[in-house]
Amino acid sequence: MVVISYHSLEDRMIKEFFKREGSGCICPPGAPVCVCGHTASLEILTRRVVKPAETEVNENPRARSARLRAARVISRRNVE
Repeated sequence: MVVISYHSLEDRMIKEFFKREGSGCICPPGAPVCVCGHTASLEILTRRVVKPAETEVNENPRARSARLRAARVISRRNVE
């Protein structure tokens, strides 16, 4: 999954989604035992946002605000 955002609020939503779906547990930090049962469904490929290079911005000024994030979807198999 590759997502390009053009606004900081959009990027924040994507960043939080990747963080939530990329972690195994979403219980509050103070919880002594995990009760959520959440498993990671994404493997984040870009730890930091990828911004366009200066040469690309010079050629295409609208690319200035673009931010790219990438993740790999982990396949889930129903085990019963």
